[in-house]
Amino acid sequence: MVRDRGGDMIIDSHLHVFDATTPGAAENFPLWPGTRWGAGEADLLAQMDAAGIDRAFLISYTPVDVMAHYRPEQRAHMVAVFQHYLSHANFHDVWSRHRDRFDWFADSIDPRVPGYVERAARDLDRGAAGLKLLPLFVDTEMGSPAWRPIFDLLRERQRPCIIDLSWWYAHWPWFAPSVHGRYDSYTAYVRGLGDLVTDYPEVTVQLAHYGTPLLQDDGSPQIHYDRLQEVVEFVTAHPSVCCDLAAYQHLITADEEYPYQRALEVVRLMHAGIGASRIHWGTDWPYLGEQPYEELMRAIREAPFLAAEEMELILGGNAARFVGHEA
Repeated sequence: MVRDRGGDMIIDSHLHVFDATTPGAAENFPLWPGTRWGAGEADLLAQMDAAGIDRAFLISYTPVDVMAHYRPEQRAHMVAVFQHYLSHANFHDVWSRHRDRFDWFADSIDPRVPGYVERAARDLDRGAAGLKLLPLFVDTEMGSPAWRPIFDLLRERQRPCIIDLSWWYAHWPWFAPSVHGRYDSYTAYVRGLGDLVTDYPEVTVQLAHYGTPLLQDDGSPQIHYDRLQEVVEFVTAHPSVCCDLAAYQHLITADEEYPYQRALEVVRLMHAGIGASRIHWGTDWPYLGEQPYEELMRAIREAPFLAAEEMELILGGNAARFVGHEA
């Protein structure tokens, strides 16, 4: 049941769900990293209720969608196992059962495979609130002309999209071969996306994971907060673009005390750079990391750099408008 708090809607603008009803789920879920908080529909709804989260953007994906994240020698096993627990149909079914709690963003959009525009249109026809694009997971960066028919579709249907730019993985040679070594900076990499959103100002875009800058080099504990500046400059230059915070909480360490300043610093810097009206709170559940929903929300609610009205925008008001709900 959605809570009535006089317009103070709380929205997680980025999450996923696994099919926990499939036999073998309990044994196989631990193979997928980050599911300590559970991964199924019941887990998610219970945690949303406990934390007072009204709605969420439910983003569908399958093992095939994200297989590029894994080294080639791992991929066959991961796809074989998780095809049973991550399916397009399950995401659609969860959304269908709980339309009062979720806005569905359809994934599985690969411009390399004929019919990709028609498949995306079918998902919009089935009720998707918008589309989720994973350009590097399909080795097709956003400057490619192949994304323009998708933006034509979004403009025609007046729907938004979420884009995971995945720059933080682009240095892996196996991840997106056509991009590896091609760009010497985040700014150079997003230039093609900048041209695209300039040509389609009617299409609103949420950059997933605060734009995916590489804040930590592989194996290093140091956080390069200065790398957020390139994201700030890009978002500032393009009025149709905003960003979510999903996965920011992964910077929290197991022994870190409240208010989890390592993660909160991302929020502070993005707020200072682009303003509260262009930030959507999100987590990437089930990948919450060290702290549960309640703690992550408490840290933002009590952040000294946020005014009350700014906190409300970040925790739900902005995301509500993004998908056409009254905040």
